[in-house]
Amino acid sequence: MLLIARHEYRAAARSRLLISLGAILVAVTVASVYIGSVDYASQLADYEAYKAAATAGGLDRIAPSPLAPLSLLRGAMEYLEIVGAVIAIALGYLSVSRERVSRTLALLGSRPLTAGEHATGSVVGACAVFSTLIAVTATTAVLCVGTIGHDWINAREALQLLLSYLAALLYLIAFYSLGAIVTARSRVGANGLMVALGVWLIVVLILPQIGDTLDADNQVPGGLFSALGLGHDGEVTILAHFTSYERIRTWTEELSLAKHFERFAFAMTDVKERYRPHDLPWLLNTTRNDIGWLIAGATALTSGLRRTFRSRPAITQGVEQ
Repeated sequence: MLLIARHEYRAAARSRLLISLGAILVAVTVASVYIGSVDYASQLADYEAYKAAATAGGLDRIAPSPLAPLSLLRGAMEYLEIVGAVIAIALGYLSVSRERVSRTLALLGSRPLTAGEHATGSVVGACAVFSTLIAVTATTAVLCVGTIGHDWINAREALQLLLSYLAALLYLIAFYSLGAIVTARSRVGANGLMVALGVWLIVVLILPQIGDTLDADNQVPGGLFSALGLGHDGEVTILAHFTSYERIRTWTEELSLAKHFERFAFAMTDVKERYRPHDLPWLLNTTRNDIGWLIAGATALTSGLRRTFRSRPAITQGVEQ
């Protein structure tokens, strides 16, 4: 399994396609965080000036800063959600197509290889690839926030960021398994890639867009209910008259694994202001449904990958002639 994982990682590192996609992901992440950090630094300077003036004026109670450095990573999470899923599908496709062409996996094992070991080794190798990519983007993003935005994240925020990237790892593994499964089950590997990208289009782009479009609160910039001066209780009262509509909209979003990752990542990175006053246990409890969907999706697809490899000829000791 370790030999297969190592082979998977080395092959990905030599793939021009994956390197190009990874470079694009890092570049857009840096650009989005850089742009946000410049504005953030200006807002932080304004707050510090206000705080200094209030202190000089003898005020004992000063409002805490409304700024959240992790919120600058919203673009990074969105790009990971969209571009990262494409990278994962491409890695799954290349993993299977390479073996079909070169049969190199037969050279790696000196012992019989079961379907479970094959799938586990492939997934572990993919995890290593994604972990490297995530580590690079996360480190770059945090450095941009600290050096450009002049506000370094604290230990609590670092833990929340770590959890969001662990969720990203589950999310990417699910799409890797999807790409590998449909490619292995297709007579022509390119057809499997097209099917996987079609699923990506529906799950990552179409379903979340439908859910957002059907959300009445998104019809006005800043929120419809906020524009009407309605609080949470007023929102609940109005939506109680549209239960069937809200149920359909909610079910549509529930079908999207990307939406579950987005909700969890946004909660962990303080993107939504309503999450910021709460501690980590509250956030985890609120997003437990999204955590469950991510774990279930990754588990189901990796199990499907194992069943797919089981239906293929086993790799036995020795080299095929």
